[in-house]
Amino acid sequence: DGDGGTSRTNDYAGSGYVSQAAEDMERIMTQLAEDAAYASYEQELSEELQAESDRIRYGNAHKGVHVNINRMAYVDPSYMEAYQKVAPPLLLISKRLQKQVSQILKDYREGGKLDNLPMGKRINVRNAVRNDGRLFYKLKLPNDRTDIAVAILNDESGSMSGSNRITHARSASIILHDFCKGLDIPVAVYGHTEYRDVELYAYAEFDSIDNKDQYRLMDMSARSGNRDGAALRYVAERLMTRPEAIKLLIVISDGQPAADNYYGTEAEADLRGIKKEYSARGIEMFAAAIGSDKPNIQRIYGDGFLDITNLEKLPVNLGRLIIQKVKNRYAA
Repeated sequence: DGDGGTSRTNDYAGSGYVSQAAEDMERIMTQLAEDAAYASYEQELSEELQAESDRIRYGNAHKGVHVNINRMAYVDPSYMEAYQKVAPPLLLISKRLQKQVSQILKDYREGGKLDNLPMGKRINVRNAVRNDGRLFYKLKLPNDRTDIAVAILNDESGSMSGSNRITHARSASIILHDFCKGLDIPVAVYGHTEYRDVELYAYAEFDSIDNKDQYRLMDMSARSGNRDGAALRYVAERLMTRPEAIKLLIVISDGQPAADNYYGTEAEADLRGIKKEYSARGIEMFAAAIGSDKPNIQRIYGDGFLDITNLEKLPVNLGRLIIQKVKNRYAA
C-alpha cells in the first residue's frame, strides 16, 4: 500500500569522493606499513636485548639462573586509553620540573659567552668598572646532544602491592620518562621480578622509535620475588653502552632481595659488589627506598641511599636528583 517502488538513475556520475577515497586508502595503507615496520623493529630490539643479556656474566650468586627480557612489540589500545586517563596531572609535574633546567640545557646546546665570572682564563676589561671582582668570561661551544643518560629500575616484587607502592613507582616512572624525553635526555625504564627465571620488563628503551614507551609503562605490576642483583647488573650494562659522560641508575624498591636461594647477607653482598663495580666504571647509582625496609637498603647502597618517606613526593624527589646532576654538569 502507498507510493513505494523502484527506479533507476541513468546519469549517475558518482559521489565526487574518488580523490579523497584514494587519499584515505593511501593513508590507511601507510599507517599499516608503519605499524608493521615498528612491530618488526621492536621484535628485533627484543632479540637484541635478550642477546645482550645472554652475553652478561651475572656472577656466582646467580649461577644457573636464566634472565628473560620482556618487551611488548605491539601495544594494545587499552594501554593507551589507561595512560590517557592517568597521565595529565603527572605530565604537569613533569613540565614544572623541566622548567627548572630547560634554560640551562638550551644555553648548553646553543653555546655562547658566559660573563661576569669570579675566576677564569679570559678577562673582560669592561667588567673592571663594577669593582666586584667578577672580571672573567668564557666561551661555550654549541653541543648537539646532552651529556647525561638515565636508567630507572623498578622493583616489581609482590610486596610492592602494599600501600600503593607499585602505583607510586609507576607514576614516578611516567613523570621521569616524560621529564627526560622533554629535555632530550636518553632514558630507559625497566621493571623486574622472579618466578623461576628472572623476568625483566623493558618498558622504555634508549633506542625505541615507535613513540609508545609511555604506554608500555602502564604494564608495571606487583608480581612475585625479586632477584635484584641480576636485574641491576643487566640495566647497568645497558647504561654502559651509552656515550654520555654522566650515567644515572635509579632503583625504586621497597625492600631487600627475596628470591630462590638469594636473600640475606649473600644477596646484600652481591648488591654492594655490583654498586662498587659500576661506580668505578662511571655509573652513579641511587636507591629510592619506599618501604619499611629502609635500614637494610641504606646498608646496601650507602651514599646512594634515598629515603622516600612520603610516596607522594617520590617523582619530585627523583626529578630534583636529576635536576641537580644537570645543573652540576651544565651550569658551571
